[in-house]
Amino acid sequence: MNTRVIRFGGAGATLALAIALAACSPGASNVPVGSLAVPSVDVSAGASLATGAALAALDAIDGPIAANQTSGALTADEAKSLQDLASGVRTALQSGDTTAARTAADNLSTKAGELAAKLNTDAGKQLTAAIAALKAALPAG
Repeated sequence: MNTRVIRFGGAGATLALAIALAACSPGASNVPVGSLAVPSVDVSAGASLATGAALAALDAIDGPIAANQTSGALTADEAKSLQDLASGVRTALQSGDTTAARTAADNLSTKAGELAAKLNTDAGKQLTAAIAALKAALPAG
């Protein structure tokens, strides 16, 4: 028969004795055994990434607006209106107001829809695709 002897060093024996005594004492249920550290999740990091993606998509709208104005598809006033709406989206994103950013993006999309007859060129299709990409990139509100 093999008998194994488990030897505890002085500190190990003291720890084992302390645990045994704590378990046997009348207030044993109140003895904290240890704490569990739960890692925190930085939700703002995910939101920052989404906001960055939306801002990048927004940057892709400026070129097609200018191209549509230069080609004559849009008047200066129509292009300015789209630029102002895009600026509203940018301001809302930069201030962290995703609800306002979604509303502003919807307004931009609606305005582009009203101009759809004028946006049937390649540059117009680029603009409508860029607006769709912006709406898809907006952080969940």
